Amino acid sequence: MGFSMAVYYGYTNVIRGTQSTLNGNPVDYAYAPSGTWRYSGEDTYFVVEENDGATVFNGDGDVNEYVDSAERFGGAWEQTVEVDGVDRQVIWDYTFTVTDGTNTWRVGVIDVDLNNDNDVQDAGENGYFLVFPDGMPPADTNLTTGGITENDDSTPHADLGGSVVCFASGVMIETPDGPRAVEDLSQGDLVITGTDGAQPIRWIGATTVLAQSDLAPVVITAGTLGNDADLVVSPQHAILLTDWRAELLYGQEEVLVRAVDLLNMDGVYRRTGGLVTYHHILLDAHHVVQSHGIWSETLYPGDMTKQAVNPVARAEIEALFPDLAAYGPKAAPCLRAYEAKLLAAA
Repeated sequence: MGFSMAVYYGYTNVIRGTQSTLNGNPVDYAYAPSGTWRYSGEDTYFVVEENDGATVFNGDGDVNEYVDSAERFGGAWEQTVEVDGVDRQVIWDYTFTVTDGTNTWRVGVIDVDLNNDNDVQDAGENGYFLVFPDGMPPADTNLTTGGITENDDSTPHADLGGSVVCFASGVMIETPDGPRAVEDLSQGDLVITGTDGAQPIRWIGATTVLAQSDLAPVVITAGTLGNDADLVVSPQHAILLTDWRAELLYGQEEVLVRAVDLLNMDGVYRRTGGLVTYHHILLDAHHVVQSHGIWSETLYPGDMTKQAVNPVARAEIEALFPDLAAYGPKAAPCLRAYEAKLLAAA
């Protein structure tokens, strides 16, 4: 297809392996754990940068303790993650499960080559990150480990994570002059926000990726949430829901729910195949904007977002907002995956 650009996969629902224990002891993720597993502390995030077109993801294909030559610096499918300001080689090792007897969560083991010596056998490298593609299990809770569910070269990093917040081409955004296609908007154009009227776009960017796995867009079909047409967004794009159940459960009348966490609803599905272009809209503060009759978020320029866009876009955002700490809070609380499921079931 002619694509050789870097692709950035940003992942939430992540902890460090050092936050977990097995039977009360630290875990060596060079082997699949077996026993009573638990973790403590807050979740984090990370971003994998890989050369587009990669087909090998979990190392040498034998014991997954060496970085495949294609995944190394300069390799055709180079894959890296930034740790302490330095790019490190990274592989996905395997996926296992944990359960509380009722619910089961997958746990993806991500190994980081901290000293870039082409193996992941040194201290702290195996299971440097643990990813929960089905949402976070409860912290400080004893869970029973299950078997390995994925351990092959062709399972991509994208199967374990998500992407930055963005609208797909064709989505109509409300402006003072009426709805306009997101791909036709430019820096300086005004868009209608939920709380502060018309606000200018400070930065707008676009990324084209293969619509597959966790980069495939989520479609909220017309009428599902009161929208008058299909809304197509990236999986991590958050939709504003106003619901009495949110206030009852979380003390908030309005909450943001990521599109991927709405997939259990009738009328919400993934659209796979071909290419998709995602557009990122950044305002002077985090807002919700209206598209097809419902409200959803603009880009929030946190550390994860800065890492999950290409270097040129990152430099532009940093030039506009050199002090991201002063950017302000999110437009509304954003529910985690398990909280969204509780809301849908209430």
